[in-house]
Amino acid sequence: MPSISVQDFANHFHDDAVVILDTRDHSSFAEYHLDNAISMPATSVPNRFGELAKDKTYFVLSHSGRRSEVLANFLVNKGYNAVHVIGGMRAYRQAFVAVA
Repeated sequence: MPSISVQDFANHFHDDAVVILDTRDHSSFAEYHLDNAISMPATSVPNRFGELAKDKTYFVLSHSGRRSEVLANFLVNKGYNAVHVIGGMRAYRQAFVAVA
């Protein structure tokens, strides 16, 4: 299963073939999420993965990257193009979001 650093992940935001799949819970997603991200909490992925298109690439995010690694692997095994974002949203925010 492919993985990508948050720095390289940031280069793909405007690619129409890419979808950001945020697997954090709804409250974490509501607190902060990336534009164009879709919310699919980790616990719902096994039941909802059929909603995803196989012609897209999914960058899978979780809070710290542990769950997203498992979920990206799950999606790859189901025939989807999924990429694990190393470090998850925590690493992304540390790298790119200024803390006031």
